[in-house]
Amino acid sequence: MHLHSNVSDGALTPKSLIRRAMENNIDLISITDHDTVDAYHHINIADYPIYILPGIEISAQENGVDIHVLAYGIDVHDKTLNDLMEMYLHGRRDRAKLMLGKLKKHGIHIDLREVVAIAGSRELIVRPHIAQVMVTKGYCTNKNEAFDLYIGNEKPAYVAKPEVSMDEAIKVIQEAGGFAVMAHPGKLKDVSYIQSGIDKGIDGLEVWHPDHNNGLLRDLIDIGQKNGLYMTGGSDFHGEHDFHNQFGYIPHNDVIINSVNDLWGTWQCRIK
Repeated sequence: MHLHSNVSDGALTPKSLIRRAMENNIDLISITDHDTVDAYHHINIADYPIYILPGIEISAQENGVDIHVLAYGIDVHDKTLNDLMEMYLHGRRDRAKLMLGKLKKHGIHIDLREVVAIAGSRELIVRPHIAQVMVTKGYCTNKNEAFDLYIGNEKPAYVAKPEVSMDEAIKVIQEAGGFAVMAHPGKLKDVSYIQSGIDKGIDGLEVWHPDHNNGLLRDLIDIGQKNGLYMTGGSDFHGEHDFHNQFGYIPHNDVIINSVNDLWGTWQCRIK
């Protein structure tokens, strides 16, 4: 329920992700690329013997804090949703130009074309793409170093990405027929934003994520149950290079499975 393809910053094509799911005997997946639904223009979900829930991971902001919202069951052709994606596409390219200009002042020379070349078919540039070029050209030993020294939040070459408010993200998702689920809430610096999301009408929480420990998992399930929210789980898989977020590794949990089944069933009713 949380996978990235090479349309954004993942390593595998949408078709390869689906094949991997089938090899792992997974029944249900959602490809949730960053700020783009283009993965679903490369596949026809009805062609596969597993369930595929159309999805996207939207970047939002609340009081200067990055909050990612997973959208499940959206109409990938919705005009307002696609207008938002176009805004992100152009805004991220402009941001990349500014970041490369800052890196140049630190002796790191990267051409925008080098970043675009690895940015996927949509050419939607995210920071890991810049980090990868920095590693390839020998400026850093790994992506973490690139973030820690140069392009991480508040680092010398950081530039904020264009983002909508959490309010607007939720509204766009729901008006596109989808469910708005707060991604990896355990990564938030201030957990009060979970309640803020609930107050703004969010539909669910991603309660299981590789960055969530068992104690946090229990706390998030408790919040979800008390507030009548959908509770999902996802590996946040980007590729084999990321040993932390492994495709298909989600501990068995009946609460999550039952909640995801409910979400799927509600979506099926909506589209009939």
